[in-house]
Amino acid sequence: MSPTLPSSALPLGTPLPIDEHACSVSLPTWCSVVGYEEGSPSVTEKLACGYPRFVYHPYIIQLMNAALESDKSLRKITGEFECIVLPSKQSALRCHDFLAKACGYYDGNVASPRLVDDKEIIKNFVGESRVALFSDDNAINVDIDDDQIYNEESPIRVLNLGVADVHAVVFPSRPEFAAEAKCYWQHTGEVLSSRRAEVALSKLGLCKKCKIDDSKQGLKRVTSAFHPNGKADDEWSSCPHTDQMHAAKFPSNLDDATSSDPFLGVQERIASIVDVPSSSVFLTPSGMATIYGALRSARRRALENDPLSMGGKSIVYGFPYLDTLKMCSRPEFVPKGVTFYGHGDEEDLNNFENMLRKSAIENNGNAGVSVVMTEFPSNPLLKSPDLYKLRALADEFGFALVVDDTIGNFANLNLIEIGLADAVCTSLTKLFNGRGDAMAGSIVTNPNTEIGRWMQRDLSQNHINHEGLWNADAHAVDVNSVDFLERSSKINETTEALVDWLMKRDEIASLYYPKYTNREGYEKVLKKDDYNGKHKPGYGGLFSIVLDEHICDRSFFDKINLSKGPSLGTNFSLSCPYTLLAHYHELDFTLAYGVQPNLIRFSIGLESFEEMKEKFETALNESRLHPKLPKTVAQVRGYCTKANMKGLSSQLRTGMTFNRSHHGFNFGLYSTPFTSLKNRHFATSSFAMNTIQTSLFETTHLNPIGSQLRLKKSKVACTKALSLLRKL
Repeated sequence: MSPTLPSSALPLGTPLPIDEHACSVSLPTWCSVVGYEEGSPSVTEKLACGYPRFVYHPYIIQLMNAALESDKSLRKITGEFECIVLPSKQSALRCHDFLAKACGYYDGNVASPRLVDDKEIIKNFVGESRVALFSDDNAINVDIDDDQIYNEESPIRVLNLGVADVHAVVFPSRPEFAAEAKCYWQHTGEVLSSRRAEVALSKLGLCKKCKIDDSKQGLKRVTSAFHPNGKADDEWSSCPHTDQMHAAKFPSNLDDATSSDPFLGVQERIASIVDVPSSSVFLTPSGMATIYGALRSARRRALENDPLSMGGKSIVYGFPYLDTLKMCSRPEFVPKGVTFYGHGDEEDLNNFENMLRKSAIENNGNAGVSVVMTEFPSNPLLKSPDLYKLRALADEFGFALVVDDTIGNFANLNLIEIGLADAVCTSLTKLFNGRGDAMAGSIVTNPNTEIGRWMQRDLSQNHINHEGLWNADAHAVDVNSVDFLERSSKINETTEALVDWLMKRDEIASLYYPKYTNREGYEKVLKKDDYNGKHKPGYGGLFSIVLDEHICDRSFFDKINLSKGPSLGTNFSLSCPYTLLAHYHELDFTLAYGVQPNLIRFSIGLESFEEMKEKFETALNESRLHPKLPKTVAQVRGYCTKANMKGLSSQLRTGMTFNRSHHGFNFGLYSTPFTSLKNRHFATSSFAMNTIQTSLFETTHLNPIGSQLRLKKSKVACTKALSLLRKL
């Protein structure tokens, strides 16, 4: 494996891969994930980068400062301001309208859920200031000349930087407003890439290592580690350099005279795999931008059919990646709101059908739903919803069925040919790219469904310039995806072998993988085509686990020698405590839908099965708190025979000796010292009961998740074990 593609754990803050445009960053320990979520300087100050939708790249921050300097000389309004930079004029206009609604500048009523109860914002800050919208609905594009978009007297304004099509949205300097701007960036995925930002800086003369005169070198160079993220007073004068430099494999600027069309290259490769015309493939700057683009298209269809429909209601079916639900929940994007069927099971399907029929009866046959968003399989529980039933409902009630296949991928799944999805959304940042050094996404419209054909015509008219995907990012994806089929096939094979092995381990309490969550449902859409021997369809490279009570989650995660950080689908294996990383402040919400707080997600790369097996086995063995405790009377009797007592005692003492080295921990909501067990002898079941009782209650504290949930769970397990022992 390339030295820039890490197959082992790297120090905190290291880019993953080692590249200045990396899309992930090393968070190698459980505590570093918590520190990242809580904004601890001891973690954030060491980050060389971050996932681009969550962490502004240093080039982005520098470009923001350049935009504010330009705005300062043009505006006719006083005060302190911040801004966000977008990759196109249309995305900037949409962001402008989003902020006007979210922050109360449109009509004096804030739409943001975080501000809706903050009366002081309107009373003491927004006041009577009002901002006109560019478009009545974010689904509708507007054609406005550049010289008409900047309003020097408006508190929220759009500024054209005049380079690389970069536009900034300037807004009053308030933490709440900055958070809303970041929400737009994160939820919609309409992000400005670090490569585009680098070119913009070079054309503005602000990047010392990449001036215009050096454009023939393609801006292929090195840059430094991270600058603290996103404060209003950040100051940048040049692209800095430190002792830790990260080479970029792909340049930020392409020579238009010699380069082939990278957009067409990506479109044609996807079209050949999915078996559609390349005109049915639409590219975006990120995976989330595909969801946003498909949502807007479906809502335009609803508005065309009924201008009074407000674009209809959206449905999110099954527990999805977090930003899909958050985006559909925002009234700025979907005024009619979202209905969430988070379990995605038969009961949810029946409830959804009943809702549709009831709404249709009440509204003269119109159920009022414009789009259903679902994932196949879902992230992180790897569930496979019943797409055949959803397709039947879509045909009956006239809504668009949009499927995110990022986890399964379009080499494994047949969602288009058999007419299941109207549109398939894929994050090309993940497995298609593989290297993890460029953001992109694709919407594939289905020529085999009526709504799919409508969406193709609609996007052909409204999807402008790939919605902000930069040509150099498209080039990186184009080159990296040449061997996509071969990589996908190998990852399918390795992951299935690894999961089959893990299923036999007693350390695993729950394992989520399409083969075991809903094999029949998944295989209904599994492709048969092997692409001339290049690809064997399979279950994908992602799975999640929850460890049994006798394994320490934190120790296991800390000790497994894999790259650890956000994202998935990289050529190198990648893991993270997903629920903490994605839902740290809403653990009760995720638990209600079966997503355990201590769930750990794995994305398997190109390493061999033997290598992965060894890494998992080592981490599991070194994270054992005590032997697996009995859960039935028969198991208890097996534990307590004379033949096993001596060995059990030795195992427990060995386990405690290992765990004594922790001396305790400090995690999230509580900190607990570790009290070691006294040595005991197992002469009778009474001694066994006492030892198990002490073991459970004392070692539970080494299973932290940031709440008392795991502690309560282990106490329940202890009570059950003691009850069984007393029956002996």
